[in-house]
Amino acid sequence: MEGTGLREWPRLLLLLLCVSGFEAVGEKEEEECLIEGKNLTVICPYNIMKYSLSRKAWQRVGSQGPPETLVSTETGNTGLNRAQAGRFLLEDYTTDAIVKVTMAELQKQDVGLYQCVVDLSPREPIILHQRIRLIQCDGMREAKPPPVLVIVLACGFILNKGLVFSVLFVLVWKTWASGEAAS
Repeated sequence: MEGTGLREWPRLLLLLLCVSGFEAVGEKEEEECLIEGKNLTVICPYNIMKYSLSRKAWQRVGSQGPPETLVSTETGNTGLNRAQAGRFLLEDYTTDAIVKVTMAELQKQDVGLYQCVVDLSPREPIILHQRIRLIQCDGMREAKPPPVLVIVLACGFILNKGLVFSVLFVLVWKTWASGEAAS
């Protein structure tokens, strides 16, 4: 059993890396300034293998009761699945595995919490992106970075994590292989 601690550290790091990747998307919120008359566009990526043909929805989350579905798609379309309800437009790009939601001509009464979901009615929905809290801003506050920048940064984080995962995997494999050769 001597030296076991030294050979175990790559496995422990690998386990920590894997566990750190799991977090509940729906628990986080992103604040966006509500500027009357402007549009808000949100990009929600999803797992193409699991949800490409599922119904997607944009919901307003109240303090009580179930979320209110403002617009939702139907299932079965491939390529582009579009739905519009009043000022709300939802576009499901199934080949790219993203949902694009646009709230047109924002109004003061739009202040609140919103979420982009896979609608699994009657079961609980799957939240695809961190919730968006529209807040009234005083006009001096700058808008958040564009969604494209957020996606690029998220992809960079994921790729970086993948690189670290790969290096740790090689270390674990080499440690395991050298342990078998010594046996």
